[in-house]
Amino acid sequence: MTYLTEAPAPTADQLAKIEQLQKQASDALRRKEESWERSDTDGFLSQWANGMTAQLNDAKVAILKNGGYARFRVLCDGDGNVVSTKEYWFTNPYSFVREGKWRLPDSIADGLGRKWIPVGDKSRIQKRLGLHEESRWFPAYAEITGGGKGLSGAASCYVGVFQKTEQKVAA
Repeated sequence: MTYLTEAPAPTADQLAKIEQLQKQASDALRRKEESWERSDTDGFLSQWANGMTAQLNDAKVAILKNGGYARFRVLCDGDGNVVSTKEYWFTNPYSFVREGKWRLPDSIADGLGRKWIPVGDKSRIQKRLGLHEESRWFPAYAEITGGGKGLSGAASCYVGVFQKTEQKVAA
């Protein structure tokens, strides 16, 4: 896979889609405001849904403005070659602190003597192994994610931006 250091320019089709999504986002915000004026707080679910739609369309516009790409952190070696593209997050069962780790491919891990590298620019392990973190551009998509069932599940939904290589396969 190619990891871009700069975002590509949007295509003519992407520019047209940007205009369409911006109109849809504005329309969703207008519907949200109208719902608020009509029903005070009784229409909160439609207001929430219209707000989420506007946020989703804004995220899609941001991706399209960068040629369909978004920035993500990667772990690189001293020459700037990407050695890991995915951060994994774990909760320490004793302290309940979330810890991020990069997972190295087996071919690199064998040479360095470890599979997991701590996340963070201040990692002494990264420095000792000659590794560092950078941002690179990847093909991306945006979707509403999180949540659970019912109204309480809606409260934990958010708009996420993901690498297309991680996109879920529809069942």
